[in-house]
Order: sequence, then C-alpha cells, then structure tokens
Amino acid sequence: MKFAMNPVTHSLALILGLTSYVSAEEATTELETMVVVGKQNSYLNSEVSTATKSNVDPKDTPLTVNVINQQFLQDIRAESLSDAYGYTTGLSQSGTNADSFSLRGIDTDLSNIQVNGLPGLASRFGSPTTANVEKVEILKGPASIMYGQVQPGGLMNIITKKPQEEAAVRYDISGNSYSTGVSEFGDDNSFTGTIDATGPLTEDKKWLYRLILSAEDTNSYRDDVDAQNYYLFPTLTYRPDTETEVTFGLEFQSEKRVADDGLAVLDHDINQIASIDTHYQSADDYDKDQGIVGFATYNTMVTDEFDITVDWRSVWHEDSYTLYESRDVDNDSDRVTLRDRHNLNKRQYHTVDVRTTGSLWTGDIEHQVLVGVNVGFERKDFKRETYATTDVDFYDPEDLTERDEEDYNLNHRVTDYMNYAAYLQDTIYLNETWTVMGGVRYTRQDADFERVDTGATASSSSDAFVSQGGVVYHLTEATSLYASYGESFNPNSIEKTDANGDYFDPERGRQYEVGTKTDLFNNKANLSIAYFDIKKDNVVEENETADAYELLGVVKSTGVEVELLILPVENWQVKLGYAYVDARITDNPDENIEGNRTPGSALHDAYVWTKYNFPYKIADGIVGTTLGANYESSRYTDEDSTDRVKLPGYMTIDLGLHYEINDYRASLNVENVFDELYYTGGSGDTSIYAGDPRNITFSLSGKF
Repeated sequence: MKFAMNPVTHSLALILGLTSYVSAEEATTELETMVVVGKQNSYLNSEVSTATKSNVDPKDTPLTVNVINQQFLQDIRAESLSDAYGYTTGLSQSGTNADSFSLRGIDTDLSNIQVNGLPGLASRFGSPTTANVEKVEILKGPASIMYGQVQPGGLMNIITKKPQEEAAVRYDISGNSYSTGVSEFGDDNSFTGTIDATGPLTEDKKWLYRLILSAEDTNSYRDDVDAQNYYLFPTLTYRPDTETEVTFGLEFQSEKRVADDGLAVLDHDINQIASIDTHYQSADDYDKDQGIVGFATYNTMVTDEFDITVDWRSVWHEDSYTLYESRDVDNDSDRVTLRDRHNLNKRQYHTVDVRTTGSLWTGDIEHQVLVGVNVGFERKDFKRETYATTDVDFYDPEDLTERDEEDYNLNHRVTDYMNYAAYLQDTIYLNETWTVMGGVRYTRQDADFERVDTGATASSSSDAFVSQGGVVYHLTEATSLYASYGESFNPNSIEKTDANGDYFDPERGRQYEVGTKTDLFNNKANLSIAYFDIKKDNVVEENETADAYELLGVVKSTGVEVELLILPVENWQVKLGYAYVDARITDNPDENIEGNRTPGSALHDAYVWTKYNFPYKIADGIVGTTLGANYESSRYTDEDSTDRVKLPGYMTIDLGLHYEINDYRASLNVENVFDELYYTGGSGDTSIYAGDPRNITFSLSGKF
C-alpha cells in the first residue's frame, strides 16, 4: 500500500533527509507533480579577499576568515554590526563603542576595523551601521603584513555595496518595541528606514551609480536614552573598457544619542546591581558623531598576467560628548560618583595603498605575487575638559543639570602620525596538492605630539619588519589541511617613556595556527576547524615599585574554533559554531593582574542559527522561519582582580517568521524570546552594559 505525501509530509521528509523515499514516491506516483519552492540564498561563501587582497577559495589560504554576508545580516535583522557578533566564533563584545570587542581573546582598537581594506571609520561611539554593507570578512590572527599596525587577535574588514548594472530601487523599513518588565510593548519604539538605488547612468553601462540613504530613530528601554542617526552613501563607477574600473564614493554620517555609561554594581558583585533601566547620566547629556569620508578605487590590467590597484580613503571625523561620567561607587552610602566632563575629539585618516597582483612561472610552478606600498597620515586632536565631581543615589539617581565651574581642568593633545610601508607576498602552487605562502612587510611610523595646554612637545619614530608564512595541503579536492605563522606590531604611545625618557619599541604579536577546511555534500556544506596560539609582548605596564613605565606585559591566548555552514536542501540551512578561548595576562608586575583572563574574553562561546522555508506556497508566497541561539560563558570587566566584576554566562534565543512574494518581504523577529537578563560587557564596576531584553521587530522590504 502506498501513501501519498501531502505538502507537510513532503517538507518533513526533506528535513529528515528521507530523499530516497521522496524520490521513490515521486517516481511511482501518478499524482500531480508538486513544484518545490522556497530556495534560499546561501550563507556559504566560495571566495574571500581579506586574507590576500585578492579573491581566493577559503580552502587555498592557511588562515581563518569568517564571513557574515548580506543575506545573514538581513535574516537576523541586523541594524548594526554588533547585532551579528553573537553569531561569530571567537568574537566577544565588551562595550558599546565601534571597537568594543575582542577577537580570540585580544582587545581590539579602531585600526582593527577596516573599510574595503583601509582604516578609518566615520563614527566611533556606536557599532557601524549595516545600511551600506555587502558583507563582513573577519580575518583571525595577526594581519599586520597586509594592514599595518593592528592588534594580533584579528581584523574586521567591512566590504561596502557597489554600483550594479541592473537598475533597482530597494527599500527597507522596520519598527521595533520591547516587551519586558521595565518597558512594555509600545512604550519605547524605534524606527529605521533605508532606500538603496542603483543602476546604469548611460546606455552602454560604462557609468554606474549607487545611492543609499538611511535614518534611525531609536528609543531604549533605559530611562531617557534615545538616538537619532542619519546616513548617506553615494557611489559612482566608471568602466571605460573591460579591463579598467574606477569607483569613487562618499560617506556622510551623523549620529546623536543620549550619553549612557551603563550600570554600576556594589561590592564588585553583579548580583548587587540596579534595575536595567537605571540611567546615571543626565537626560541632557549627549554623544555626537559626525563623519565625512571620500574614497576611490582604481583597477586595471597592465599586462596579461598583472593588474594594478590603487585604493584611497580619507576620513574627517569629529565626536563630542558632554556627560556626568560614572567614576566610582561608594558601597557604604550606596552612591555613585559622577564627574562632569566635556570632550571634543577630531580625527583624520588619509591612506593610499598601491599594489600589483599577478602570476609568475618558474618551470611548471606558479607564483601568485603581491607587491604593495602604503602611505598614511593620521591626526588625533583631543580636547578634554573636566569639572567637579558629584554623586547620585545608586538605585534612584537624581537628574543633574548644573555645572560646577570651580574644579575646571583642561587637557588638549594633538598627535600626528605618518606611516610608510612596503609589503610582498608570494603564494607558490607547487602542484595540485601543495601550496606554500610567504610574505614580509616593512613599516615605519613617525609621530609628533603636542600638549597644547602646557606647550610640551615630543617626537618619535619606530619601525618593524613583520613576516607571515603558511602551507596548505589538499588532502582531496574538497579538503585541505594547513599550518601558518604570522606576526603583528602596534606602536606604543608616544606619551609613555621609560625611566630614562626613551620611547618604547612597538608591541609585537605572533600566532601559530593549524587547521582544516572541507566542503561536504557537493559543496552544500563547509566545515572549518582551527587551533591557534597567540602571544603579544612589549606591552607597556607601570612598575609602581620603580615609579616608571616598563615593557613588562605579556598576553597569551590559545584555543580552538569550529564553524559549520550547511545547506542540506535548497529550502533549509544551518549555521553553527563553537570557540574555546583561553586568553590570559601571563606577565605583569602587579600580582592582582598576572595570570588573570583578559577583560571581556569568554572561555566558551557557541551559536546555532537555522532558516527553513516551507517548500510550497502559502497565500501565493514563500513562508519561512528562523531560529537562533547563542551562548557565552562568564567574562570579567577588568584585568585587575580587585576592580573587576564577573559577568555571568548566558544564552539567548531568537525567533523569526518571514513571508516573501515577488520582490516583497515582510518579517517578524523576536530577539531574546525568553527575556534573559544578561550583560554584554563593561569596564570596572561603574560601566556595566546589559543586553537588550525581549524585543519585537516588524519589517517590510521590497524592490521597485
């Protein structure tokens, strides 16, 4: 006796992998053939570019590169990049600023975030917007050979959207509200809207354009905290012939939000913390970010084998904030000490990178050669004014509005940096099985410092050679084994000198990594496993016994990362990962610091995300669901055991439902479904950041 499968049975059979039964049923039944719909755009990525500055198969490089593509950003409804951090292995958030995260247990700074391979964000206070993001590639481990001075944990490269030949105008609008004890549904609402237009400007399609506009009006569950952000991204591409392309673009960003230093705790105990909506700053305190960016890329073939690429990026960025910043907690009186402060920070980045890539042959052996030079100028102009301190109640803080001018202090510093570099990398394809990669970079930085308010000046220079090498063994066409070694450098501050007044050598980092990458099920799945060992030394620490700075600090991080992306059938895919990261400060003159885990790093983190589209139409469209979970073990807010707070581990669940018909999509996403109380990061015991409680987002997107 044969049973005819209805659509639901057919769907379940596909999910469970009973394809042989489905095939047999379809082969023997004479019922009407059902057309399976619901095909998904994959999270899999066949090429990466950040590791080598050219597009390569991930299996051909001896480095780990995690990719967050546009489809995944859309499915999780990521308004900013930090919304995707929980679904990335070895990445832990530590605060709210753009660079408030660690990679493989090592803190990052702004230079660890690149845009199309060059430094310089247009904003600093918040995580970068996703409005103009095509994908994000996260290169793990030291990246100095390609990108200069960076911390050795890794680098995040934001690859932006480019003009397209096919004309299209897309829109995306969304509304969000919380559903939790301190903010009932409808109390604090947020709205985001984006228009993305692209296409040819001429009939021959030599001129292309793209224009992206986005605006955000967000209201937090935290008392008095809101933000208004505006973005404009125009881009032009000119293709005079098939071998030449020039792209020029601008970025305009304006962000304003109520300043928020997070929560404080008593006795360094996370269980003694105020309600998550408690806001210690004034409702009139603010953070402002404004940035203007110009960028261009020129690429052309100079011979049949070699091309040349010129990248330029200039950033003029200004951020300011006026706030009563959280400074201390009095455990006896239950009062939080605040300091009235105003900062005006101006930054400039101007960078040009020129490189050529091509193939040379020695007999039957191909050499994929990359040669480049890099020149950059950076200016930091920081004016910081502080006033008197005051205090507010720990549980029910008063709103402060008056400024005490008596305790005024000014600190105005201007630092100019000139960076010069040349780099070379050779990828040697010995045969179909073995690939060897090696490279070297020389870099120099000249720094000039002026303390404007005192007239003090200083100048210093530092340089370094860094190297990188690796080998890839193709066990099969689908599986590779690899091992690599890489180095990093990062100049120490010109404002710190030793007891003799001499400047310090740059921080140095190195990493050993081994791993495997494999494509499974006819390229329907990708599995990557990596073991890493990172060491950072030449870290400047204060030796209180000698009352001087010395090169005493060493940080070590070892661990394992596993990631699996699988598309078992066209309408269902899964993304999951796990990381074990043991990052510790192994050398430090302070016994309260030595041996401790690095701030913000989690020993374990894991995630799973799945998206399923029903393989039949419902109301003439495609209906699908998403389900995600991410887990992070406990972390600490500081390296000093006398000043840190232990943040407990947590797991959050996200759920989504979407409906697509023609070029239109409606989705409903619920983040933190079970309203888990958790903390994303913090500093000391006065700036603890709670994760978002349960919130619900409804969005509409489409194409004209």
